[in-house]
Amino acid sequence: MNAALVFFLRLLFIILTYLFVGWIAYTIYKDLQAQFRNQKDALASRITLRALVNQEPIEKQFAAPEIIIGRDPDCDFAIPDETISLRHCKLTYHHKQWWATDLNSTNGTFINENPIDSPTVITESDELRVGKVLIIIQINQ
Repeated sequence: MNAALVFFLRLLFIILTYLFVGWIAYTIYKDLQAQFRNQKDALASRITLRALVNQEPIEKQFAAPEIIIGRDPDCDFAIPDETISLRHCKLTYHHKQWWATDLNSTNGTFINENPIDSPTVITESDELRVGKVLIIIQINQ
């Protein structure tokens, strides 16, 4: 084989090896960056939900970045009321705010008596109504 061809193939192999190692390093960097971003968002401020169902108070505090409210016992905030859908509403924490989203419930979700049809920011002392149940929201910084 010609010495120039061998030199060219070795040089090509070295360049491709460096490109491959660089691609791996870039992928790891992007993955760590995404993990760090998700970790910051996961540090949700605590939120307390209070409801009165059948003259019985239900209160629960959460630190998770996502809360599912509904009639299903597997929901994070389960409310035994027939006017509430199995998975009625979702509260999520992102962009340093809590957001409420209706999950296509039958009777709708309301914040301070205003119906929500898209993700809506919730604040301290807002009243969230799911079905006929009123939930008072307390955000603990």
